[in-house]
Amino acid sequence: MPAPAVRGVYLRPLPDSSIPASYSAGARRRAAQLQRFLKTLQTAARPVLGLRENPELLVVGRSDWRHLFRYPYGPPFTRTRGAEVSIVAAAEYPPRVLHRFDGVLLQAAKAGTGAPGDVREYLDLLLGHEWGHAVAALSGIRTGLRWFDELMASYLFLAALDETGSDHIRERFLAWAGLDIDGAGLVEGGLGGFEYPRHRMPLDALLWFQGRFVTRASELLARRGWELPLAVRDGIQELSSYRGDVTRTLLEIEPSFRPWVASFGKGP
Repeated sequence: MPAPAVRGVYLRPLPDSSIPASYSAGARRRAAQLQRFLKTLQTAARPVLGLRENPELLVVGRSDWRHLFRYPYGPPFTRTRGAEVSIVAAAEYPPRVLHRFDGVLLQAAKAGTGAPGDVREYLDLLLGHEWGHAVAALSGIRTGLRWFDELMASYLFLAALDETGSDHIRERFLAWAGLDIDGAGLVEGGLGGFEYPRHRMPLDALLWFQGRFVTRASELLARRGWELPLAVRDGIQELSSYRGDVTRTLLEIEPSFRPWVASFGKGP
């Protein structure tokens, strides 16, 4: 059992060679469902990216969460500790987390965009995005550039969905990205507002940026497929020898990033 056990929390194991999982009491069914979902993604990505290690899944109840993490209970996230990468999911979503989306849903409705489904569905889909973060970390694709790492996490998720023929899930994720954009309107300022926020970013602005990243990832994926993350990994490995500039390398790999970055603050 990994680190959680040393803090006096017992998470029950749900072994699997692709996505080992652990869960709080009462969360076995949810853990098994999420494990199957992530295992499908991992199986699709492993041969393409040459993955040798796998992330673990932690499905954690509220009381255990308080002992293990400083993050607010509910939204999924990825935790990297040395060589260990964990995808963390809540055993259930508290009403407080769900109601945070009320303003975004209302604004999107005023813009003519209805919610594709329940917010719980969206939060579960974000586990696929967090899986993308985990895979990027394990395969050497993480750059340290916040906006690109967020975009690439969704890119890898969408690529794995395409690989498995999961068109329905893909379309749902893109529909939620559209709602993210319409639920915030135009967020003023450039991409630097996401990369270096002066204050904690409001939820609607955060979702707007994420919606832009997801739609851009989908556009790039249609043209470049798995080749783009592999090219980025090669470029990062070359940078490590002379500490080159990550942004410059990304622009060389995909020149269309330049006008796209410039478009921020000017509408989607």
